Amino acid sequence: MEQFEVRDYLIERIRKTEYKEDRKLPSENMLAEQFSVPRKRVRDAYIYLEQMGLIESKQGVGHFIKPKRKMLDIVLTGDVSFSEKMKQQTNDYRSVLTRLEQISRTDSLYHHIEFNGSEKLYIVERIRYIDGEPAAIHRSYVNAELFPDIKREQNKLTSIYQFYKLNGIYRFESKFTRLSTVFPGKYERLMLNCENLVPLIMVESDNWNKDQNIQLEYTEILYRSDRFSFQLKG
Repeated sequence: MEQFEVRDYLIERIRKTEYKEDRKLPSENMLAEQFSVPRKRVRDAYIYLEQMGLIESKQGVGHFIKPKRKMLDIVLTGDVSFSEKMKQQTNDYRSVLTRLEQISRTDSLYHHIEFNGSEKLYIVERIRYIDGEPAAIHRSYVNAELFPDIKREQNKLTSIYQFYKLNGIYRFESKFTRLSTVFPGKYERLMLNCENLVPLIMVESDNWNKDQNIQLEYTEILYRSDRFSFQLKG
């Protein structure tokens, strides 16, 4: 039996919870004998499962199913901040600013912002920690012409909605939302501490000052798919 058949066999058993969480999985020798394949085939299958974030390997001990993390619900609305949504579900949430800089005028992201007057676009990137672990990367591409002091207000940017409210904006709306699935690159794996085969859910949207009909930002959020479930607003 080929490597992928051993791998799919294990994935199916894990998903059907035939093996309890934290339970040790069969040894490489046992599976090699069971499926009449070289031990390397089984080892490669286990490496793949580890890259998917389904198991963890302990040298000299064996392979174990990773315990499932608490899944957090995301309702895709543009009028409530991510921080507020998370604080409703967990007591262990924090947001850390990781990047604040102006991006080049030639960047294609400029096309996502409707400007009034001169143009200046800043990226405001935060890492969202849930239960002490990084769970999402949140990038806001902000129309900085509306906020000329944004560079000097770094301590207020861990929640962009709170920053807007401090600047007198209280009503928000989103005019588009797009979901897609991507795999993490080197930077995302480092920042989110995830394996390379754990898919990320990318949510793109815009955010507008509802009262003045002015676009505030274009937003790109990368969620670990093993931490969040999504609800579409009806």
